[in-house]
Amino acid sequence: MRNKCLFSLGLVFVISLASMVAFAFNFVGTPADELDSRDIIVQSMISDEANATPTATSVATTAPEQETEKAERSKIGSMDWDSDDAYRLAKIAMAEAESEDTEGKALVMLVVLNRVWSDEFPDTIEDVIFQKGQFSPISNGRYDEVEPDEDCYRALQLIQTGGWDESHGATYFESKSDSTWHSENLTFLFKHGKHYFYKE
Repeated sequence: MRNKCLFSLGLVFVISLASMVAFAFNFVGTPADELDSRDIIVQSMISDEANATPTATSVATTAPEQETEKAERSKIGSMDWDSDDAYRLAKIAMAEAESEDTEGKALVMLVVLNRVWSDEFPDTIEDVIFQKGQFSPISNGRYDEVEPDEDCYRALQLIQTGGWDESHGATYFESKSDSTWHSENLTFLFKHGKHYFYKE
């Protein structure tokens, strides 16, 4: 009888011990699994933020530059000319830069466009081209005599669909002459072909 009692007590003890071990294993195992999955999620979020941070920083540090470039691109991209304005641009390029290369003709057009975008000049292509005393082919009659050639339209396409703009914001240009007005009153930017480009 005593042996049976001891056996039963031992059995209860072993079962209790097994239950405690199983319980302890479950208790320790589950939170660890949950912790692992949480760790994975947190690490993933930290990693994403770490990867995103340099991008945000680089955007912040170059924001003024990028905004300027974006503004310039949007000016080029938003050129919604009708056929009359396209013809006027090609015609003034022919009158002013017939002997220049495609880019030289495009630069003349860009001077007109830079003026349109400037607060210092009229707001339309037509008004800029015909503003009194600005473009010599208007006053000397050459503008009325010329017809744009194929290269003028290539220059127009270079700007309008190619987004080309190496004008550096020039609003004036001149050929070499005895006049010193441009060099004395404006900021010289660059020379292309026979033309010298300036801005205020």
